[in-house]
Amino acid sequence: MALRNIKLTIAYDGSDYHGWQIQPGCVTVQGVLTEALRSLLGPRARICGASRTDAGVSAVGQVGLIQIDSPIPTENLPKALT
Repeated sequence: MALRNIKLTIAYDGSDYHGWQIQPGCVTVQGVLTEALRSLLGPRARICGASRTDAGVSAVGQVGLIQIDSPIPTENLPKALT
């Protein structure tokens, strides 16, 4: 199955994260979301943010793109990821 591109708009408290982008040995927002997506939707799932945040910075309305090859209906994704 080809990867589907799905727009994602999220808000998060960045207090416990070392920013958005995946960094070796650090807990990041992108890393946590990638793990959650892959555990639910398979190893090809990935997420890309339209921007990055620094360590400790929170976001409201951050836009990103998730790519998945799962047939899960788009409207079921928010509930599946919480």
